[in-house]
Amino acid sequence: MKKRAILLLSGGIDSAVALYLLKSRNYDVVAISINYPGRGERERESARILAKLTNTRLIEVDIPFMKEIVELWNNKEERPEHLRDAHPSTIPARNAIIYAVAAYYAEILGINIIVAGHNADDTKYFPDTSRMFRKIISRALTIGTHIGKTKGLRVIAPLSKLNKTEVVKLGLKLGVPFEYTWSCHNNYDKPCGQCSGCLARKRAFDELGVKDPLEEAINSGRDWWLLKKKSLLKP
Repeated sequence: MKKRAILLLSGGIDSAVALYLLKSRNYDVVAISINYPGRGERERESARILAKLTNTRLIEVDIPFMKEIVELWNNKEERPEHLRDAHPSTIPARNAIIYAVAAYYAEILGINIIVAGHNADDTKYFPDTSRMFRKIISRALTIGTHIGKTKGLRVIAPLSKLNKTEVVKLGLKLGVPFEYTWSCHNNYDKPCGQCSGCLARKRAFDELGVKDPLEEAINSGRDWWLLKKKSLLKP
């Protein structure tokens, strides 16, 4: 009998690698894609394509109140003091909310493993990506759900000891189609190349001495890439 897991699938590099890692380990995966106002359509498209390419059931959940701090306040000075130096893409209590949503579906589907794609770099900026947070919330969800009381409910992050470059290296080994992942924080037709997501992505591929498949696909055959993407998004 296959092991089962719920994967939080954003459409970015880390969650894509986590998806292919689970598949390589013969997991039956149900993916959850969280749609919040600041999340661009390109990233949502990537999650849909990755799910389709791997024959993974995808559940999209809209959470309209979840906003990044740059959307909640116009500038640093307007933010509460404890958030003034937070990473621009911080969402207040983000993973507490997302893990609770995942636990809802875990309860319904009878799945007791929730997988997040956090890497080792994330803990530098986001306290809710730490091992301690996952450990404590796993305990709380085990106590507070029927599936938890029956089987135990764990939130795990199999990439948490790898930095972004190591995650990309693993993804290349697993055959992740990086041309269909999205890291840019903007919603343009192609990555802006300037945001923190784009810069981290570029650094990872540069350190490996490998061309980014997304950049190559867009630059060398943009019409082909868009047509291929469109065909993959058909119902």
